[in-house]
Amino acid sequence: MAEITREQVLSALQNGWATYISRFHKLSPAEQVAFLEKQGYARFADLLAHVVAWWEEGEQVIKSILADPGFKWSGQEVDAFNARAVVKVRDLDEETIVRSFERMRTAWVGLVAGLPAGAFKNKHIANWLHADVVEHLAEHDIP
Repeated sequence: MAEITREQVLSALQNGWATYISRFHKLSPAEQVAFLEKQGYARFADLLAHVVAWWEEGEQVIKSILADPGFKWSGQEVDAFNARAVVKVRDLDEETIVRSFERMRTAWVGLVAGLPAGAFKNKHIANWLHADVVEHLAEHDIP
């Protein structure tokens, strides 16, 4: 089980993820291309859409666990899930995806701030918070 605190998750959302887009845009065009190639995405919008899709999934799972502690997530095949997230936004421009990203990031701040203290002791919720917010940021962090 990942041990995580509200403060760690909020810090990742309000510091790391909140500056993610501006940090990407500070990279030179060549650095942007290299970063996206390393991440496996053709467009920055696709990478953001991938993050948003996992945040949507995580939010739904966490709310389901809170409503029913016996809830079991049915799982996703990661590569297929990521591919569906990109296909879903292929006709959308970056500005639209950025707005979606910011809406979800803000929703996550509210979700995390409003979680009962016991939620951070629930291994399923803690694992989602760690994977979706903290670990995911480390995985896709911008140099």
